[in-house]
Amino acid sequence: MPVDNSKKILVVSNLLEEIPENDDETYIDVIDKRLEKNSEINLETLGKFAKKIVEETAPSKRPLEMNVILLDPEDISALNEKYLSKSGPTDVLAFPIDEPGDETDGHVYLMGDVCICIEVAERQAEEKGLNFEDEIALLLTHGILHLLGYDHHEESTEVEMKKMEKILIERHVKHLRVNDV
Repeated sequence: MPVDNSKKILVVSNLLEEIPENDDETYIDVIDKRLEKNSEINLETLGKFAKKIVEETAPSKRPLEMNVILLDPEDISALNEKYLSKSGPTDVLAFPIDEPGDETDGHVYLMGDVCICIEVAERQAEEKGLNFEDEIALLLTHGILHLLGYDHHEESTEVEMKKMEKILIERHVKHLRVNDV
């Protein structure tokens, strides 16, 4: 499926022009790129949740920038095909920029982008019998952990990632059943 090149799918972080005096800030932009907004998402609440997870898990490098991008199934399918060679829409993709343990070129730690497909999340929430907001929280947590280097391609790393997801969900999503993670 051809992708309109004029439509910017990935958002490259808006680099800070100058570092604020209090350089321990966390900057998270939540961007809704969906053409049809069939589901109402509170972007401010989503950003606050992401900030809690990031501040608890990310290295103490500050200032820190990250984007959460809500995409249509077509757009996330294009990214899934291009970067993972998989067809069709997926629930969440993560695109790290700076490695968590590396020194950054500038003064800002650019974590990267977490892309979420709301339509896939809605379907998964229904299939799992979960609240839609809980599914979004789980996907966002999962994406943030990917930005921080967690992976689930091997059994040992999957166990570690699932353990961290459960810990974070227990702390920040009180009504989500932890065994659903």
